[in-house]
Amino acid sequence: MQLGRRSFVFWTLGFTLWVRDVLAAPVGGTRRQAYPLTALPPFLDILIPRDETGSATDLGVDHTLIDRARGERGFLRILRGGCKWLDFEARKHGGFGSADLESETQEGIVVQASQARRGTLPRVFFDAIREYGFRTYYADPASWPSLGYRGPPQPEGFMDHAESPR
Repeated sequence: MQLGRRSFVFWTLGFTLWVRDVLAAPVGGTRRQAYPLTALPPFLDILIPRDETGSATDLGVDHTLIDRARGERGFLRILRGGCKWLDFEARKHGGFGSADLESETQEGIVVQASQARRGTLPRVFFDAIREYGFRTYYADPASWPSLGYRGPPQPEGFMDHAESPR
């Protein structure tokens, strides 16, 4: 049996992937648990608190970001690393985790993240959550009334099209 170039590449790739999976398999059958994202909701609610409309968690921004992270490995790493950092900072202030702290202390940690040097984990986490959190929040029609925005003109149309502009 003659082994062609394509077959050789196919079998070599398959063997390499199999070896990688065997070497990456957990010892003793236990898999390392992922770091919990329990610090994310309080962080989001500090960034986007409740006013005339609900807070970030009231509108489900935390769930949307976690769902997004399931599909984007890099974003998941940022979320996990950021939540781990938040809990580490919380322990410095006597809390078990970030969610256990008073809101003033949580706000101080968020400010610390916002003022961290660019490229550091706290700053990357802050910038990513601020960007995606705000995008997700303001994409939800439930957040529009506090902005005075009634929504897109379609499908209703421009009802005052015959009147002169204001």
